[in-house]
This record gives sequence, C-alpha cells and structure tokens, in this order.
Amino acid sequence: MPFRKSARTWRLPVRAACSLAALLSTSLVAAPTAAASELAPFEAVDQFIGTEMDTTQNKSNDAYGNTYPGAAVPFGMVQSSPTTYKPGPALVGEKGGYEYTADLIRGFGMTRYSGSGCTGRYGGYEFPVIPFAGHLDNDVLPVDPSTNIKDYYLGFDHANETADPGYYSVDLDNGVSAGLTASARTAVSTFDFPRSGDSTLLLDVSGPNNRTFGSEVTIDPETRTVSGWTYGVDVCDNGNYYKTYFSTTYDRDFASYGVWKDGGMTAGATHVLKSTDDVSVDYRHDTGAWITFADGAKVTSKTGLSFVSVENAAENRDREVGRAGFGTVRDRAARLWKDALSTIDVDGGTDERRTTFYTALYHAFLHPNIRDDVNGEYLGYDNKVHTVERGRHFYKNFAGSGWDMYRSQAQLIGLTFPKVASDINQSIVQLTRQTGSWAPGAARMQGDNLQVIVSTLDDMGATDYNREAALKSMVSTQRLPATRTTRTDGYQYLATGMIENRKGDFATSRVLEYSIDDFAIAQLAQRLGDKRSYDVFMARAQNWMNVFDPQTRHIRPRERTGFDRNFDLRVREDGAGRGQFNQSTGYQYGWLVPHNLAALIEKRGGIEASTTALDVLMEQLDAGAYTQTGNYLSNQPAFSTPWVYNWLRAPEKATDVLYRAVEELYDTSPSGLPGNDDQGSLSAWYVFAHLGVFPTIYGTGDLVVSAPMFERITIDPVGVDRRDIRIRAKGVEDGKRYTTGLRVNRAAQSATWIDARLVRSGGTLDFSMSATPGTWGTGAGDVPPSYADGTDARNNAGTTPDGRGDLGSLDLSDWSLSRESLAAAGASPGARLPIAGTGITFTWPDTAPGTPDNWIPHGQRVDLPNTRADSVSFLGLATNGPAAGTATVVYTDGSTQRVPVELGDWAAPASAGNTALVTVTGRNNTAGPSTDGTFRVFATSPAGLDPGKVVDAVLLPEGSDRGVMHVFDVATQGS
Repeated sequence: MPFRKSARTWRLPVRAACSLAALLSTSLVAAPTAAASELAPFEAVDQFIGTEMDTTQNKSNDAYGNTYPGAAVPFGMVQSSPTTYKPGPALVGEKGGYEYTADLIRGFGMTRYSGSGCTGRYGGYEFPVIPFAGHLDNDVLPVDPSTNIKDYYLGFDHANETADPGYYSVDLDNGVSAGLTASARTAVSTFDFPRSGDSTLLLDVSGPNNRTFGSEVTIDPETRTVSGWTYGVDVCDNGNYYKTYFSTTYDRDFASYGVWKDGGMTAGATHVLKSTDDVSVDYRHDTGAWITFADGAKVTSKTGLSFVSVENAAENRDREVGRAGFGTVRDRAARLWKDALSTIDVDGGTDERRTTFYTALYHAFLHPNIRDDVNGEYLGYDNKVHTVERGRHFYKNFAGSGWDMYRSQAQLIGLTFPKVASDINQSIVQLTRQTGSWAPGAARMQGDNLQVIVSTLDDMGATDYNREAALKSMVSTQRLPATRTTRTDGYQYLATGMIENRKGDFATSRVLEYSIDDFAIAQLAQRLGDKRSYDVFMARAQNWMNVFDPQTRHIRPRERTGFDRNFDLRVREDGAGRGQFNQSTGYQYGWLVPHNLAALIEKRGGIEASTTALDVLMEQLDAGAYTQTGNYLSNQPAFSTPWVYNWLRAPEKATDVLYRAVEELYDTSPSGLPGNDDQGSLSAWYVFAHLGVFPTIYGTGDLVVSAPMFERITIDPVGVDRRDIRIRAKGVEDGKRYTTGLRVNRAAQSATWIDARLVRSGGTLDFSMSATPGTWGTGAGDVPPSYADGTDARNNAGTTPDGRGDLGSLDLSDWSLSRESLAAAGASPGARLPIAGTGITFTWPDTAPGTPDNWIPHGQRVDLPNTRADSVSFLGLATNGPAAGTATVVYTDGSTQRVPVELGDWAAPASAGNTALVTVTGRNNTAGPSTDGTFRVFATSPAGLDPGKVVDAVLLPEGSDRGVMHVFDVATQGS
C-alpha cells in the first residue's frame, strides 16, 4: 500500500473574524528526525538567492532572478520588502525589487512581483515607507521629496540584514533598525530610531515602481491612523491600471506631521490629493506625507492592504492582526511557511543542494496572490466589486498572463496545494464571466495560457470549480468569426491554422503556443465527454505542422508564398523587425510540441537525426537568444527540452542534462538564479528537476520520468487525505544518478512516464539507481505518449456564406470562396463533381460554415474505399500559387507510390496538368463580398496507379513550394 499521512488544511482567512493562526491548521504531523547535518526546510531558505544581476551575461533577458528578501506568507496579498537603488546605469540601478550590488534602499513597500521582467517597468512596490532620522526645521522636512526623493534613500550593508520566510530586518546606516513581517493582507513593521535625533517616517504614497496617475493621503492624529490610495499601472506598463488602498495604524502618538505636493510642503496638514484620468502622465513621488514621533521612538505600524477600499484595508488589518504584536505575527508567518515547505520533504543532499531546493520551493509559493478581502469582497476584472464564495479565494497575478506559469509553477501548486489549484481554476472561470474572454487585462505574452493552466490542473485533480463553464467559455471564444478570442491574429489562425510571418509579433512561436492551448482545450473536453469539441480542438492542436518545413526539417517562419528559408533560426530577431520566436530562438522553440513529439521527431528525420539535433541544442544549456544554436534553460520556452530525450529512447541523456543544469546554472549565491524567476517558474522547474518527474505534456497531469536527485522524497499535499507520493531512490547519495528500473505502486514498469492518476490518488515510486546508464526506458514502447488525434483532419475554412466572410479565409488575405457561388456552379455541400471521361468523381465537402472544408497539406492521411483503381486525382487550388508537392498512395499490401501534385492559383486560368472543375465569379472578404475576378477550383490530371493493387489511402504532400496548397477532396477512378 502507498505510504499515507493525515491531511492538513490550508486556510487563508475567509470572511471570518479570526487571527492569522487560522490561516493553516497547526495539527502537523511530526517529521522523522533528520540527520544532524541536514538543514530543515525553513532554515534552508535563503531569500537572497536570485537578488543579484549577473552583468557578465547577455542572454537577451536579464541574468537576474529579481527576487527579494522580504516578508510574505504563501500566496498572500502583501509582500513587505525593501527596494534598492544603485547610482549609475539603470540596468542595475533601479531594478524592480532588490538588486544585491546596490547599497541604498529606496524604502519599504507592501507589494512585490517576484522575478518579473520588463526592465524599467516593474510593477508593485505600493506605499513605500522611508525612516528618516534627520532633523526637521519647524516640523518640515529638510528637502522636498517630490523633487529630491533620492536624498532620503537609505544606506545599508548586507552584514546588517537578516531574512527568514515571513521576516526581514536591517540595521540602516542612519541608525534606524527596521523589521518587516506580514499576514496575508497586512504588513506589520517596526522602526527603532536612534536614541537621539528625530524619528520620522516618510510615506512616499505616490512612489511605486511604475507610473502613477493619482494618490490620496489622509492623516488622523487622534486615532494614529494614516490611510489613502494610489492609482497606477501594473507590471510592464502595458495598459493594466488599478487602484490600491491602505490603512495604517501606529502604536505611538504623532509629534508632528505634514504633507507634500508638487514642490510644496505643508506642516500640520492632514490631507493631500492629486489625481487625473490621463494615463499618459507620471505622478511618481509628487505627493506624500510624513509623520514624526518622539525622539528615539520605536514604532510599530500595521498596514492593511485592499484593492477594493480603504475601509476594507482597515478591516483586513483589524481582523487578521488586531492586537497581535510584531513577534506574534512573525511566528504565525513562520508556521505557515514551515507547513508549506513541508509539502515536499527530502532526505539527504548537501547543505547547498538543500538550500537551493527549499529556496526554490519557497519562491514558487509566493504567487499567484489572493485578492479577496477578509469580508469576501474583491475587485473583479470588470472593475466591479464581487463577493467570493464562502470558503474560497479569488486569485490574481498569473505570471506572464500564464505564459510563464503554465510550464512548471502551476503544476507544482497542483501537486502540493490542490485546493489552491481549484481556487485558481475557479478564479479563472470568474475572469471569463466578468470579461467574456481569457485575457487578464492587456496581454503581456502570447497565447491563451490560462486555458492550459485550467486543463492541466484539472487533470491533476483540481476539479472543484465550474468545469462546464470553463469548457463552454473555451469553446465559444475560440471559434470563427474570432470576435471573442483574445489571441493576436486569432482570425487568421482559426481560419487557416497558421499565422504568416509578415504578421510579426513572434508569429511562428504563436502558432506553437496556440496549438498547445487547443490541445489543452481538447483534453478538458474529452474529460467532460464533449466528443465534438474534442475533435475540433485536437485538429487545431496539430496546427504546428503548418509551420514545419519538410525541406529543412525544422519549424520555420512561413510566408503566404512559402517558407522563409533565409530566416536565421539562431536569432531572436531577424534584424528587420519581424521577430518570429518569443524570447527564444527557432532552435529552442523547435521542440515545443509537447503533446505530439513522436510526430515532430518523425518529421525531423527520426530518432537518430533528432537526437543529433537535440545534442547540438544541449551543448550550451543557457546560451540565450542572440545568434545561438544552444539552449536557453533560464527562459520558459525551453523548459521541457531536456525531457525530449525520453521520446528519443535516451532517458539517461535527460538525466545528464538536468544534472548539468542544476549544477551549472543554479547556486546559493545572490546571482544563483540564471534568469528572471517570473513569479516562481524557474524555481518550480528546479524543484521538478530534483523530483525525477516533470509534467511536460501541458494540458495534462502526466509526468515524464527522469531520475530523483534525493534518496527519499515525500510529497504530502495540503488539504487532502491519502494523496501523498513517496519516492525512493537508494544510492543517489553515492553517485548513482541513472534510473535503471522503476516500480509504480510496487508494479515494475519500463515506460518513462506516469499518467496523472498518480497525482490524483498518490502512491509510491521506487527507483533502481546506478552510476552508469542501463537499458531501462529505451524500448519503443517505453516513450511517453504523443497525441496524434486530429492530424488528418481538414484544417482550413476556405468557403463562407455571402455577407459572412469572417467565417473563413483561404488565402491569408481574408479572402474566401462564396458558398452560394459554389453551389450555383454545382459545388454545393455533398455534391458530386466528375472529371469528364475519366471515371473519377469528387465529393464536395459537406461542412458547416466556419468549419474546416479543405486540407492545407502537411502529410495528412486521406482514407479511400479499398478498391483497385487506374488513377488518382486531387481537387483543389493554390493561393499565391501555383503550389506543388508530392503525395503518396498507400496500397493495402503495404507498398506505396509517389504522385506529383501541382495546383494552379485560384485566380489564374488552368495550366497544363489542371482542369478547372468549378468556376465562380467574385469571392468573399471580411469586409464584404466582391464580384470582381474569376476564381477556380482545379482537378489535377489523373495520375496512373498500379491497377493490380488495392488503394488504401493517400498521404497528402508534406508541404508545398511557393504558394499555399488547398485540397478539397481526393478521388480514384472507380471510387
């Protein structure tokens, strides 16, 4: 029987008057006594890992984790932390959080994005507070912060810092000792001023990382309360605007106070406001307040945060923290972290390895964040106040709109916090209800990545959400006429199954991302019994084949007139502004078909050729994206590449790459994260690398197996009974790194993958380990699954009703054939179209408007009646053509015959080898019908076959030269 432990309960405060202790049950199961040399998980966390930028590297994204050593609880709303400043180049000087080489602190803010990119446009850092120990002249600050805020920045030394999960402190150069801790929605801080001299706190309310358009501060000296709000822009400054509210109480009376605004300071004033609806401005530091205490004061502040109102911020503070002192709140936060970190208990490992592992686990649990207040209210994506269902939480901050999160971090949460995962899924459902779309605001990255998160977590057992509503929204938003999709160039993609390279904006990688999105939708549809939607989206899941170039055997940008074979796949940009691969190169993106790697490997020339190509990629594990053939494992698109070796029957090579990666790219230094952690995604990847399993088939909870890097691992998810996973790998400590055998729940298996039932039900994995590779996992039947359904389906909607040109596109210029004109010419749905004198008769596709009616060839199999035939012909046309390729006739005896296929341009008269079988005047466009021009559908001249053999099927060309080929039907003489 699998090893079991009792479940615990994860509870952030939900509309109940309870202390922080109610966040998580404290009825913990005692862990086995660890060896004296082992660091406990809590003590192993080093919050300074990832805080230093490695300026010696130029990988196109920062070689910088952009983490912070602040105070937060798992998935909490508040992240109380210092933000640093370093004079000099902005690349290092004013990072979005904490940069280790800096020697100045800008202040202590309440919010932080851990690991975000967008240099110079970082979000967060709401309501920074600066302790000032200098003299005030007539109760007025010596320098106006609105014009010279840098004069108040604080010198410090790392020797005077301390950080634990949920806690940070520093002794500043000005003599002030600052301490930070937090509950879910409240920051609790202490400021111990020098015995002599003034004790002042500057409240730089308009001073977050990104631009602000307004703020308000109100001082109430009678209640020792300061409250207000800031209106600003979110991370990356790309159009997501929001308001945050705060309410702070202090345990000491105010000796004096005042406000500043636009170069003027007013002592004794209790209110300041500056705001506009003009989001082109930047009001940073323009307004704020100061409060002064008795000389040498030691002040404790409690600041509630809310995205709804000042009143809610105050209620969050009072109900979460109340009268509890700093030490009590710190202890509660520590207990939460100890429980969270115990979800994965590992035995063995050096102090350094345990430090990097548990620090990574810590970082992976910082996001996403609850947005509901203790009374259940939250501000929805529709800017209306909603109330979350009792017992649940509403989450926001999905890294990169899910682009970063779906590749590792979401799965780690699903593995360890199933209830949080279900609440994440329900939060996403609420997003779709409030907006009618799947975009959580202005897009930061491409793809409907939240759909992948929902489907993946669902398969991992996070099903306590409205699954039917999620699927209904997926299906209804991802169909023609593409008016509800938020996918960039969604109309072209949904109609043609590709995005031409001239669209730019990383068009080629978007086809790969959208294919993954569609696969995820198909998998959810299958689980819910929706066969029709499953078929539709599995066909779209194979759209990656439309950008696979059979001549160069690589995923490549495609123009309407053919593949761009001059594009340098080594680069992120081609120098002409036509970026084709988002944050990576074509070599790195060339393996991003996680749901059908078997087909990709076959198209790349088979196992040997693919292994050679993957070996080249792995020669450099973190080369970046500037003129490189190497990998980029510090960025998300390459995350799954090590496990591709499992499909190549070489799991030992995956193990070698993973060991190299964790040893070469990660360490315990401040620069020990190789890239932006993106709210925990790099850290989650690092954790999975050690577990010996990785959920690389996005949209499912299937686990691909490598080799554990600890001898014993217990995964004990919070809030569920009998779902723990126990992993044993004896000998790892002695250098036995290769898996040579595996038992899943005591049953031996050679397959290098485990389906999601293990995650949903728990169980045991017993690994046999060796210092040298064996034959385990190298058989043809040992490879992980590839999902080929939909490969042979029609993939282009090329005919539209008059007046509804938005229901299809044939030529990538939004033009389509009129269904009414086709019917008038004899090509109504299901009509029979003979080629005179040949015995060949085609059937016009009987398809509904807005659904695929022809094939853009990539090697699809077209099954035919098993009959003997003298000849075969193809019904179709080319856009921006002509277009030629080679089809393959498959006989029932297993033999094949290659048949050249060439189809003329639909706007040109028939050329040699073609007969215009259907001719129409005019065509449709999204802008409306046009009666100009004559357009044709051709039949190719019948190609002779072996009359003594029975035709089984025809394989369409793997691709075509010049224009885009479209095939409506294939027929043989007598069929």
